[in-house]
Formats: sequence, C-alpha cells, structure tokens
Amino acid sequence: KSTKRALVFLLAVSVLGGLFLLAGCKGKAPSPAAETAEKSSAPAVLSPDPLYAVLGKADADISGAADIQIGEDGVTIDYHYYLDKEQDFDKTFGPHIAPKIRELYAKVKELGPVAFDVSVSDLGAEVWKPRLHFAVDRKMIVETDWTKLLDTDFFQVVKDLKTFD
Repeated sequence: KSTKRALVFLLAVSVLGGLFLLAGCKGKAPSPAAETAEKSSAPAVLSPDPLYAVLGKADADISGAADIQIGEDGVTIDYHYYLDKEQDFDKTFGPHIAPKIRELYAKVKELGPVAFDVSVSDLGAEVWKPRLHFAVDRKMIVETDWTKLLDTDFFQVVKDLKTFD
C-alpha cells in the first residue's frame, strides 16, 4: 500500500513539475538566434536597382526604364522604347519586353504587381510620346507560358491595356 502511494505521489510530482517547467518557458524571452531568424524572415525592401539591372536605363537612343516608382500597391515603371523607323511597334515590342518581364520575376522574388507606362521615340527625335499602359503580376507570369506569347498574344494577355496614339 505504501509503495503504491509513493509511486502515485512521485507521478503526481513529476507531472506538476513538467507543467510548471512548460509554463515557465512560455514567458521566457526569445533567444538571440530566434530573433535573428525572425528578422531575416521579414519581407525584403524592394529596391529599383535590380529592376534597372534587368530593364536597363533609358537613354536618348537606348530602350530601358526611364523611372521606377515603388509604392505600397506595386511598382510603376516609365519605360522608353526606342523605335527605329523600320520597326513596327505592334510586332517588335512584345518580343522585346516579355523576356525582360520574365527575368524580372525570376530574379526579384519580392516583386509584386508592375504597371508599365511605355513611351516611344522615333529615330533622331528627342520627344518621347506615350504609347501604351499595361500591368503584369507574378500570378500571370507563373500561370502563363510567356515563351509562346512573345509575338502574337502579348497585348491580349497583359492586364489594364490602354493605348495612346
């Protein structure tokens, strides 16, 4: 009888000790390693630098991003497309920009929605004229086989397409 009581008593003390130990750990401050892991899992701040690296910077006769604005709702890119007099915008712009968009989403993991405002300039002209606006997002890039859309379907696939003449 006394051995049974001693075993029950020891079991009860062990269970209570374990409960107190667990309760004590809950209020404990996180370790420095845990804090570092928590900080590193915070979303990265998006910078325009990797976007310029993929798109290039526009110049008088070079296509590229003229300006990149990063906001809470996404990124807006003013893109200058240098159009040679012999080029047809509708046929050349899709194959020009689609690989760059694909590369942007592959290299910049934190990139969300992007709106493009595209302006064109004829050979020798210094005036950039608004030509079109469109938007893309990561879901569209993931769900769409962009390699097949370069020539024929680019303008049908992008979102919020607006053209200006």
